[in-house]
Amino acid sequence: MHANGRDGLSQQGSEAADASPRFRDNIRDPLVEQLIGSGKAFELEEVEVGGHSHKLFKGAARNLAGLYRQGMAFDARKMIVEGERVITYGEGFAQAGALAAALKRDFGVGEGTMVAIATANRAEWIIALLAVTSLGAVAVAVNSRGVAEEMLRAMDLVATEVAILDAERADLIAAERSDPAWPRIVVGEPQSGLRNGKDAAFAVLARPSADAPFDPVDVDPAAGGIVLFTSGTTGFPKAALLSQGAVANSVALSVFMGALQDRRYEEENGETLPPEALSMATPLVLLGPMFHLSGIMPVLRAVSVGTTIHIMGKWNADLAFDMIENTGMTRLSFVPAMLWDMLRSPRATPEMLGKVRYMMNGAAPLDPELVDEIGQRMPHCLIATTYGQTEVTSFTSSNSGRTYIDNPDTVGWACPTVNVAIRRDDGREADVGEPGEIWVSSPLLMTRYLNNPEATAETLQDGWLASGDIGRFDENGLLTIVDRKKNMVISGGENIYCAEVERVLASHPAVREAIAYGRPDPRLGERVEATVVALQADVSEEALKEHCKAHLAIYKVPRAISFRAEALPRTASGKVDRGSFLKSL
Repeated sequence: MHANGRDGLSQQGSEAADASPRFRDNIRDPLVEQLIGSGKAFELEEVEVGGHSHKLFKGAARNLAGLYRQGMAFDARKMIVEGERVITYGEGFAQAGALAAALKRDFGVGEGTMVAIATANRAEWIIALLAVTSLGAVAVAVNSRGVAEEMLRAMDLVATEVAILDAERADLIAAERSDPAWPRIVVGEPQSGLRNGKDAAFAVLARPSADAPFDPVDVDPAAGGIVLFTSGTTGFPKAALLSQGAVANSVALSVFMGALQDRRYEEENGETLPPEALSMATPLVLLGPMFHLSGIMPVLRAVSVGTTIHIMGKWNADLAFDMIENTGMTRLSFVPAMLWDMLRSPRATPEMLGKVRYMMNGAAPLDPELVDEIGQRMPHCLIATTYGQTEVTSFTSSNSGRTYIDNPDTVGWACPTVNVAIRRDDGREADVGEPGEIWVSSPLLMTRYLNNPEATAETLQDGWLASGDIGRFDENGLLTIVDRKKNMVISGGENIYCAEVERVLASHPAVREAIAYGRPDPRLGERVEATVVALQADVSEEALKEHCKAHLAIYKVPRAISFRAEALPRTASGKVDRGSFLKSL
């Protein structure tokens, strides 16, 4: 149980907390009121969601069918650009309609069916997402960077009924499990072949037909939409179920936040943005994996407003500079490592950097020296940071512009439609400046962890989500993250849970016990390392790394593994004393 007393939130403490005005009325970004009042572009309305009253954007889509119908208005626009391949909105929805019809007809997919999607970033991933969710089925976003063991564990956890895989993933999984119970729809030609009567080729099923138009089903906003995976203290992934309503409302919030940043840029730079530079018009460039929240939500936002989605290959700084030059990209969503690479490229001239108007970082805190470098080399670029987590579906808070430059340690103000509270161990509200656990209330909260009622009950309580992070508010309502209760390393924008690495290391027959932790890294932010107590003196660091590679995605494998002879320090309750150990490093 977490130290901040979630199970200690007594009824009395809960009532005391609810009575507090700050729990219900966060201080917001001063610019918000320019856009959000009655009769304005982003008017709010009170709506009941999950038995609790929340504010939502008036007129915004309430489920994915409504969101997709917005995108269907842009028939002739470019929807996806992948190398030389171009798919218009009309073509993309036609392919999704054909695939949806085949899923329903041939595989019995309907509302609530769990359909896993595990491919590299490619157009078919987007088409699959549209098709699956248009039927009211649940798109299970599997980590395609994982090894077969990880992908299969995720699919088993949610009771997958159909899997959409690319050829590489199909072959990896076939080598681990030659005859999975669920049928496969495969993109490309796997070496393992297709099983007669069980499998099908994606290209055949997604071939447009006049008899199968894209016709999304209107489901209750509370119906399941997407499953994303997040680990924790057990070392095994949890499957967070996000409802269609939470996803649609998250997209609406993302559209609002773009408009807010447009307004901030114009106020701080004294420049009226041309139409093609506004957040509603600039193309989306996908550099990170689609199976992340930071991949799915920008895709759905692009679909809702009709902007082009550019799918890029493996990251290098030249990709970003090519996009700035060739597509007019003026907005960049990045992780710190990407920005580090760009600023050290010979192409990072003042003229080139001057074309970037806006940069969004939501993966990990920026090093203060990097913030200073941005300010010096890109003085007219608005930089923003966000805070959130998978279970909240979207942003919790955001900080941008001069406020961020002046307060680089904060993650900003609570976003509209989101309420944030800082709670003490007894559940009561913390004073200004006092650290406590961050709790979030919002229509964007996950529905539950699938097949994990204990974790759900611990995390979701009476319309609030316990984030597991420690934070504090200042007198202006700006939120600062003080510490993470979860033992997690953020490396290159990827969340790596120490418990997962420790579990795999401890499964090696030569390891008695292991501890994983983060080390500062100038490019990645942090890198994961580990220390083990070995049972055998001849076990090598390389052997343990190879063991990890067989069971973990490559980015989770420790960069360095050290050995110690004595047992790891323990607390009075017998648990590994992480604090004591880390102080000894």
